[in-house]
Amino acid sequence: MKLIVENWREYLEEQERIALEENIFNKALSFVKEKGKAAQEAMKNFLSALKEELEESKAGIGLLQKMAAGQKLSEDESAFLKAQAKDIASGTALLALFVLPGGGIASGALVKVAKKFGIELMPSAFNKG
Repeated sequence: MKLIVENWREYLEEQERIALEENIFNKALSFVKEKGKAAQEAMKNFLSALKEELEESKAGIGLLQKMAAGQKLSEDESAFLKAQAKDIASGTALLALFVLPGGGIASGALVKVAKKFGIELMPSAFNKG
């Protein structure tokens, strides 16, 4: 009888351990799914902003060609061209920092610190949301 009770206790403890492991596994799986969805959404936003920035750069090149042809730019066109040149310069600087060893962490930290001081380092298309 004592052996049956002991075996039964071991069986229950084993079942409890299995249930606990399954619960931990399920929690971990739901965490990964949740973070995966967030990462997927962040990637969509990044690609959308990158596409917008590339289109703005293409428009800026068109304005430079117009200027090189000797045509005058309107005030709006000049302001757009200045803003686009600033975006390209900041994007290039961040990209140069990013390619260095540890640059991914450094560039992210630099952007966060700059935001605390009211300085925007990211190109304009990445600041809209």
